[in-house]
This record gives sequence, structure tokens and C-alpha cells, in this order.
Amino acid sequence: MNRIKNLYQLNDASFFTKETFSQVIGGTEKIVSDNILRWLKKGALIRLKNGFYVTSEFYKSLQNKQPYIEFIANILKKPSYLSGEYVLQKYSMLTESVFAVTSVTRKKTRTYQNKLGRFLYYNMKEELFTGYKIVNRDGFDIKEASVAKALFDFLYFRLWRMPEITREVLESYRLNLNEFQTSDFLEFESFVQLSAIGKFKKLSNILKEIAYDR
Repeated sequence: MNRIKNLYQLNDASFFTKETFSQVIGGTEKIVSDNILRWLKKGALIRLKNGFYVTSEFYKSLQNKQPYIEFIANILKKPSYLSGEYVLQKYSMLTESVFAVTSVTRKKTRTYQNKLGRFLYYNMKEELFTGYKIVNRDGFDIKEASVAKALFDFLYFRLWRMPEITREVLESYRLNLNEFQTSDFLEFESFVQLSAIGKFKKLSNILKEIAYDR
């Protein structure tokens, strides 16, 4: 039986699980699964990942969809926070376009693709899973790294396996450091010290040289 009318009860939910479905529409496991497939095909439902959904009606009702997409990035893999190239682009520190929402997680590296976009998650060891805050945008609470931590995370995942870190390597990332303030450099240095990675010790000085030469 098609219980599409019951789906309207979920139009105000920012996301929900298959278990929530079962409670709202009722019926057997097969009825729930059949209706999910039917609504996905009709476009009434958006799959965020296996077992997680949102109604198309809710998504269409959002005037500004980006805060919701950032919120969902936190939801798809927990714990996680927005970081890396996505945050750097938001604050004009990357000169190249970014086509995915990048996050840091304590869990395994993973990629999700859905109708909202592409979501990338990079694994970070526990002691470096810090440097983020919770911001509220359009009613959505979002965990997001500071600019300094986003830069540290961006470089960490690219440099920690390199035998040597040089100015040429850092310049190849085409970072816009003009808006990076003294306080940002101090915060960045705190993460370098926290990482206890010897070759990272000169990172701040090289970045300062690049910033001051421009």
C-alpha cells in the first residue's frame, strides 16, 4: 500500500532514519522498504546515505541551502567538523574552486555522494581532533574549524608523509595568506606543536615568508 500521505508528517524534519519512517508510515519491513523505493523514484524523497533521508519538500523549502548542506555534512559521519579546502575556500584562502564539502572525522576516511553534493571525510587522530566551534546558520548548528585549524588540516593531510617540506611545495597550493592574521599564525603554531611532528616545526615560518613576500 502506498502511504504517501503519511510522508507529509516528515516535511518539517531536517533528516530522519528508516526507523523513523517505520514509526510514521507503519506496516511491515517490506511495506516500509517498498514505499522508500517508490518515493525515491518519484522524487518525493532524497537519500542522504543508506538509512538516512529528507523529503524533497523540506529541501525545496530552504531559501539558502548551503547552511543545511553544511549541517548534513556533520550528520553523515559523526563525530566530524567542516575543515580543509571547503572552509579555506569560504574564507577566500584558496584560489581554486572546491567541488566537495570536506570534513575531518575521528572515524575512517569516507566519501558520500548524494543529490546535495559530494562529502569527503578525512581521518584525524584523536589529539588533533580539535580547533572547531559550533556556529548557527539559518537555524542549523554546524561544527566548523577555525581558519587556522582548516589550514593546518589542509596541510596535514598533504604533508605528513612527505620526507621534506619546502617553500616550493607550499607555494604550489596557491594559498591566499593575505588575510591570515598574527592571531591566526599563533593558533596555527599551537596545532603544529600539538601534532609533535618534527618536520612541521618550520611550517609557520615558511608560511609567514610567503605571506610577507606578497
